[in-house]
Order: sequence, then C-alpha cells, then structure tokens
Amino acid sequence: MFTSGQYRVLRTISTLGPVSRTQLVEITGLSKATMSALTRELLDRNILCERELVFGQGRPSILLGLNAVSVCFAGVSMQSDPSIILLTDLLGEIIAQKEFVRASDPEICIENIERGIRELVAQAGDRAGPLGGVGIALPGFVARDRRLCYRSVVLEWRNVDIVTPLEKRLSVPVFAENDANALIQGEHLFGIMRDCPDFSMIIVGDGGIGCAHIVDGKLHRGFQGGAGEISHTTVVWPDERETNRPCSCGKRGCLDTVSSLRAIRSMAQQKGLPTTPLELERRAREGDADALHILHTAGGAMGMAVAQLVQLFDPSQVVVLLDLPFREGVFGAVLRQTMETHIMPRPDWETTLDLRETPHTGWATGAAGIATRQFLFSE
Repeated sequence: MFTSGQYRVLRTISTLGPVSRTQLVEITGLSKATMSALTRELLDRNILCERELVFGQGRPSILLGLNAVSVCFAGVSMQSDPSIILLTDLLGEIIAQKEFVRASDPEICIENIERGIRELVAQAGDRAGPLGGVGIALPGFVARDRRLCYRSVVLEWRNVDIVTPLEKRLSVPVFAENDANALIQGEHLFGIMRDCPDFSMIIVGDGGIGCAHIVDGKLHRGFQGGAGEISHTTVVWPDERETNRPCSCGKRGCLDTVSSLRAIRSMAQQKGLPTTPLELERRAREGDADALHILHTAGGAMGMAVAQLVQLFDPSQVVVLLDLPFREGVFGAVLRQTMETHIMPRPDWETTLDLRETPHTGWATGAAGIATRQFLFSE
C-alpha cells in the first residue's frame, strides 16, 4: 500500500505526533529531496495533512500530522454479550458504535459482524473515510497469523476461521486477535501507555483472566501466539483440596479457578455470601471471616502470579484492570502486598503496579487499533 520510505514517515509521525519536514529528515536520515517527495505523495493521498505553523529560529515550519478522517477502521469485541462493533478514525477516536448479539455459530457471527460494520459505515457518512481494515478481539487462543481461533471456551470454538470469509465479503484486511492482546495494543497505540516500551496488562473480568505483554515496544506473542495465558498457570498445589478446583482448560488449580470474578462469585455463593464485588468487600471490611478468606486467597494468588510475571519479563509497569471495589478493597491491598513481598529486591528501580478500571470499549478500540497498526506500520 505504501513504499518503504512512506512507511518510515508514517511510523515516525504515528509515534511522535505532528512533526516538521526538517525533523523528519533528522529522525529518519533521509535526504531533504527524498523527504519532500515522500511527504508530497502522502499529502496528495490525503493520509497526511498540514497542521499549525511553528515559529523558532529561521523560517517558520509547518507541522505534518496524520489526517484522522482519511480512513476508518472497524473494531469488534466478542468478549461480552452483547458484543460491540465500532469505527475509529486514523487516530483511534471512536466515530460510531453499536452492540450486537454474540453468536457461537460462526456463520451467524460472520453475518452479524458484516451487517454491523456496513451499518456503521453508512451511519458515519462523511465523518469517516473509506474502511481500511477490521480487527476482531476474541476470547480465546488465536494463532500467530491472526486468522485461526484454535480454541475459545466462551464461544465453544475449535479451529474456527471467520477472517477469510469476512475479507471476501468486505474486501479489506481482517485480523483476529486474543482479546487481551487487542486491549494492550490499543493502549500502546492510542492510550496513556503509548510511550511505555515494556509493560504487562492483566484483565480480571467476567470471562476469566487475560494477560498480555509489550516487550521492546512490540506485542510478545510467543511461538504459536499463546504468550500471556497467565490464567492457566498453576497456583494451587494438588494437596490443597479446598482450592484445588477443576478449570475449564482441563487442569486443576489454575489462577482462573481462584482469582477470576467467576471463581470469587462461586466461592462466595458456597459460603452464603453476597456475590458482587461491592457487597463482598463490604462484608470483609465488617470482619466476616469467610469474606476475608476468599478475598485474601484470590488477591494473594493474583499477587503471586504478578510477582512471577515481573521476575520473568522485568516490565517497567504492570497494569491490572478490575472492578473498583476490588481495586480499593481487600483484594487490591493483598494483591499489592503479595507482589511486593515476592519480587527480588532491586537497588535502582522498581516495577510500578497500577490498578485501573476496565474500559468498556477498550477491547473493540484495541481491535480497531490492530488494523490501524497494520495499515501504518506493515511493509
């Protein structure tokens, strides 16, 4: 779609924001004549636009930035039901969005996604450029080539490809991605983590526990695309009968069976306690022994998993997304204390733990970001 030189220009502006032609020459090492030709071509194609004048020593410079409305991207999140489809511009701003019924039948799923995207493009009208690509965030194990979903317990899928049919129907590139990978890429491309080259993100949600890593500025996928499956690391020894529960993956004692919202609700229900995070944390504050035990067990297991992650990847920051009552309550406090206790002391730096709210449209925006990144960065 673009030449090698044009991709260098787009990568630079996408990373740094609006810059002058002189700055582009200094950063890329290309000659002034080459840069002039490259930027003129991108301006003619409407991908770049001229921004404000910057006054300094010598002649004022015109900044070049990405033209947000030159192209749009669709992001689909199937992490929840109802699921979300949205359109974003080239800078990741949401143009339009809608919900749709999540279907386990792949054919129905394909039809729902195609129809939803076409409706949003028509609804956006002049506010959006032509569709440049589609990203789909799936709750499951997605192949490294971002086409095949090997397995999704939530969707009851095994070896399902919805990418190829959608590409044929929509005539644009389509990419499938694990939902945690989609979310972290959106945060890295558009969010407050865009300047952080090494960080990990853990999502504690209704569907389980997701995890993803940005290493040296890139998503860490692993050999087959399965890196980040922290939810299925074993945190309970076989002889611990009370907490050694069976997991949906077929094993026992996984982190998902102890620290996920689903597991916490199940443990609370067995003890006759309220199952919402707000009420469970309230009971713990009031001194209820069972509520305290559940939250200590869940938060401690999560803290231990985070500590192991820090020892393995050495991220500058770990972001854990979870509900507000858990962030500010016993669960969050035990998580933080356990992590800090089990990390090897470091003399000059430390990994920051940041507990945050899960963004409602984060998965879909991240999915759109996958298509955006491919458009801007792929050669």
